[in-house]
Amino acid sequence: MTAAAIRIRPDAECPLRPGQPCTLCHPEAHLGPRDCPTVAIVMDDEDLRAEVARRRRDLAAQVSG
Repeated sequence: MTAAAIRIRPDAECPLRPGQPCTLCHPEAHLGPRDCPTVAIVMDDEDLRAEVARRRRDLAAQVSG
């Protein structure tokens, strides 16, 4: 098998903690953020989703500037 044939799957990033890996902190999150009940609750709430987006923007601004 060549090095090109070996695929490395990147660690999932937690959408609620920008810059942090998904550590599967919720026992029902077997596949990462996409099936995390906590992420689902936050993303379904308009105010919480807006706060997460604001924090991601703030982090991006800190990193780029």
